[in-house]
Amino acid sequence: MHTSPAASDRRTGLGRWIATLCLAVLPLANAAAAGSPPEGAVHITHAELLSVPGTGYSEPPRQIEDAELPAEGWKEVSLPHTAERELVPTPLGGVRTITDWYRIDLAGTAPSEQQRLLFLYLPRWKTLGHIAVYGDGVLLYQSHGSPIHNGYNHPLLLPLNATAGTPSPTSVLIRVDRLRSSGSGFSTVWVGDEASLNWRYQIRQLLQVQVPAMGSAAFLAVGAFALAVYLGKRRESLYLLFFAISALAFLRTLHYYVGGNYFPVSDELFEWMTVSSLIWLIVAIHLFLERLHQQPSPWLTRVSVTLATACSIATLPHLSPSIASLYLVTPLLNLMVLPVAVLIFAVNLRKALRAKLPEGRLVAGWTVFALTFTSYDGLLQNNLVSPESVYTSPYAIISLFFVFSYIMFERYTGAFAEVARLNKGLAQRLQAREAELEQSYQRLRVIENQQMLDAERRRLMQDMHDGLGSSLISAIRSVERGAMSDTEISEVLRGCMDDLKLAIDSMESVDADLLLLLATLRFRLAPRIESAGVALRWEVQPVPALPWLDPGSALHILRIMQECIANVLRHTRATTISFSTATAGEGVSVVIEDNGAGFDVQEALQRSGRGLRNQQQRAMAFGGTVNWESGSGGTRFTLWLPLQRKVDVEKSVRAA
Repeated sequence: MHTSPAASDRRTGLGRWIATLCLAVLPLANAAAAGSPPEGAVHITHAELLSVPGTGYSEPPRQIEDAELPAEGWKEVSLPHTAERELVPTPLGGVRTITDWYRIDLAGTAPSEQQRLLFLYLPRWKTLGHIAVYGDGVLLYQSHGSPIHNGYNHPLLLPLNATAGTPSPTSVLIRVDRLRSSGSGFSTVWVGDEASLNWRYQIRQLLQVQVPAMGSAAFLAVGAFALAVYLGKRRESLYLLFFAISALAFLRTLHYYVGGNYFPVSDELFEWMTVSSLIWLIVAIHLFLERLHQQPSPWLTRVSVTLATACSIATLPHLSPSIASLYLVTPLLNLMVLPVAVLIFAVNLRKALRAKLPEGRLVAGWTVFALTFTSYDGLLQNNLVSPESVYTSPYAIISLFFVFSYIMFERYTGAFAEVARLNKGLAQRLQAREAELEQSYQRLRVIENQQMLDAERRRLMQDMHDGLGSSLISAIRSVERGAMSDTEISEVLRGCMDDLKLAIDSMESVDADLLLLLATLRFRLAPRIESAGVALRWEVQPVPALPWLDPGSALHILRIMQECIANVLRHTRATTISFSTATAGEGVSVVIEDNGAGFDVQEALQRSGRGLRNQQQRAMAFGGTVNWESGSGGTRFTLWLPLQRKVDVEKSVRAA
């Protein structure tokens, strides 16, 4: 895949922008939690701590007196405070727990502040258990849900007194349950009015909960679109891998913002999904990179898939799981995954650099930040850094969403550009082909016109040879023998002139109009009929057009009519000739009637009847028929012409 320098610069700029955005997240969150306190807010960085060991979890009491806390054993600690893991065996019938009581003295608060509506803001708390807040010994708040997914990543903002004007508590006790083998984390505390604390709470809520939730949902939505594209094409596996990565990333980030009773699965199954999704996410990214730079590593693929499968099977929840059985080893599993991820991403980065593939370098470069963020979250999860920090892995997922969306967008637009390029090339080839076809058409049209001219010339020559030529030869021979008078010679010459005029008239375009052709016949023959003392009655009516009426057919019709009129004038001694037209079945008829003596049609056809046979043959040439009805009252000649010739009908049937 070739990429332009401009596209490479855009991808490099995008990578730098994503890196800058991700590195800016942690300072922004810390600034929201540890900046200079505004007016009306008190930042508490010290508290007294009392740790009470026990077995199992218990509900927080409604009154602090019910807890029967000892007066001794309290110690001052700095906030934020972390409790390290303790390697202790789990006793039969329960788990070893510790209840930490953090006491915060508010007695030094100004009297004016004690009459205001005060709020307590806790940026972060992290424990395998629950949290409860007391004001002057009265329970004000307690967390709900499972001890594991209890909303630990959600900041806490709650009022200390019911309404303004009610005295605020002079001391606050915060009860935190935890497993001895898991440790816990507790951030600094803010006390003040709503205006001074709400903006901090909203920023922390945005960074810790809302941005990861919206980012993973957007990633999954784009992945669903990629799946739809894959189902439509069934050829590009990158779209399927993109969907798999988005789904695994969605499952991986669930535990950052889902807490309490909002997820209807067991803690063990939810934790197993969290661990497995991370492992398979790394494998899916590896497969995506392989398809991208097209340099597969079969051994690495086999090893990563085998390890992911083995880890997923080994961590499957048992039938009777312990509360902390998998969650306690989750941080260790995440740290164990890091070396495998480093190996996979290093191999793919080397192949991307070798292939000079900008997309591969972009994804491989993202892995550097992803590993950094994941390592930092591993330290945070193991209580090795301040619990007031923000988990950065969701932002690595969000940046992955932008990187992959950018890659898919580039490929999508690249596909459109390729289609446009192919269409342009196809259009150019089509234009060249059209030019060639136009030249061929021009040559064929010249050849066809020449053939038509040659055919028309041959037709005219043949007709003049058979008609005009034959009449002239007969007249010449008769003159040479002295067998014709001047009047007879003049009559023969007039007939020859009529033949010549009819041949010329047949070359005129009649646009399939039979009436126009008959009008031409009337114009040519009416003077001859009237000079013979015969009256002409013209009763022609409109008839349908004849699409097949070409010059050749027109000449046949004119010859038939000419022969019929010549026979009437020569043999019947008629005084009247009438022309009429009508629609007859699937054709039209032209009728010529006279009031002459008539003749025996059958005898005329059998005797010699050359003129009658010529009429029949000419009619058959265009699919028509001729008919004679003759008697003592005269002769009726009918020429029937089809609306569509038989040849044209057969062509239309074959086309259908």
